[in-house]
Amino acid sequence: MFLEKLEAQWWLDLLTDTKRGCSVPNLAEFYANCVVTNGVVTSTVNDHDQQFDAKKLGELLGVSSEGFDVYVQEDKSVLGEEGLLKLTQKLAPKPHLTVSRSVRKGEMMPLH
Repeated sequence: MFLEKLEAQWWLDLLTDTKRGCSVPNLAEFYANCVVTNGVVTSTVNDHDQQFDAKKLGELLGVSSEGFDVYVQEDKSVLGEEGLLKLTQKLAPKPHLTVSRSVRKGEMMPLH
């Protein structure tokens, strides 16, 4: 079931690419031991402790983590109504929307 969920989210190929050194058993162990507290992820894989936050994960993956703290906030009012509308239009993706709303994962288009 875990692998099916990864595949449905378009993550399976990314996380099982042997050129990146990922392995399904290690990934399953990581998620089984994973705890998130105050934005810090901790886990154990093969008796090795792992700990990182969004900034460190961004560095490890070579992607920007700028704005992640705002994205995961429950209160999105800091973005303002116009910012929320633009975010909804992009994530949905429905550029014709005139009011911001929550977007379900199934509505989102893969980035690629």
